Amino acid sequence: MKEDENKAGKSIGLMWAASLVATALITLFTTLYFQNASLMNDAGSFKKLTLLADMRVNLLRSVEKEKSAVMAMNDEDSAGFAEQSKAASRAVARDLKKLEAISSESVSDKEKELVGKFRKSWEEVQHIDTGLLESVMQNTNVKAVSLSNTIGTELMHKIDDNLAKLTVKVTPPARRMQMDNIAKDARLAMRNIAIFQTRHIDAAAESDKKKLEASIRTEQEKVNAALKTLDKMTGRKSRVYIREALTDYGEFMRVNDEIVRLSKLNTNRNTAALSLGKKRMAETECDRALEALQKEVAGQKSSGKH
Repeated sequence: MKEDENKAGKSIGLMWAASLVATALITLFTTLYFQNASLMNDAGSFKKLTLLADMRVNLLRSVEKEKSAVMAMNDEDSAGFAEQSKAASRAVARDLKKLEAISSESVSDKEKELVGKFRKSWEEVQHIDTGLLESVMQNTNVKAVSLSNTIGTELMHKIDDNLAKLTVKVTPPARRMQMDNIAKDARLAMRNIAIFQTRHIDAAAESDKKKLEASIRTEQEKVNAALKTLDKMTGRKSRVYIREALTDYGEFMRVNDEIVRLSKLNTNRNTAALSLGKKRMAETECDRALEALQKEVAGQKSSGKH
């Protein structure tokens, strides 16, 4: 009997020992499972945080290169900066797809909402960029300034020289003085045209440009009248100078027409206004969404929620 009791005691002890071992094993496996799950979740959070950081960097890079494209003074520089801006934007779009795939598995509704908010703002940026970066490479205002300051100024000086030569041998003195005064009127009117060209290039509103075009036409009529009068008053020996002056003035006005045409396109001013206005607001919303996402994902990581 006592022997049976001893056997029963040993059996119960073995059962308890086995139970303890099983419990320990279950506890160990459970701990390892949750540790692995936590590590996996931490890895997911780290991946999202890395993507978000990269997206903010490339968003900023795209903004800065686009600004450089807007401010560039020649087509080559504008095109180079525009392409760099597009490359940075493509990197943001690529990482957005990755982020959306990862965040679709998140239990956080806030995270999904912020990803959607970023997507909406990013699409607005892309829509604006489509026209902006193409327009900025035209550089019409810069080209208009260059025409006015180079070919326009050169032609004006050639006309000045021919008008000066026109009256050197004119007699009597009273007639020469009369012709000199008419020539001065022509020179002054041409300089007024050059001034109005610059103002036209700088003007933002179409109505202001039209007023300046009217002012240019008024000065143009003054030059035309002065040169025609000089042509009638010029003798045979000096006729070559008035002919050259008339030819150069015709070219001067053709250059003026091209300056006005480029100025009316207004690409530099329009893109600058768009870059500093509507687009900048959309980009700010993008960055705010990314910053909020970083905080949301970091908060999930610290709390263990994913």
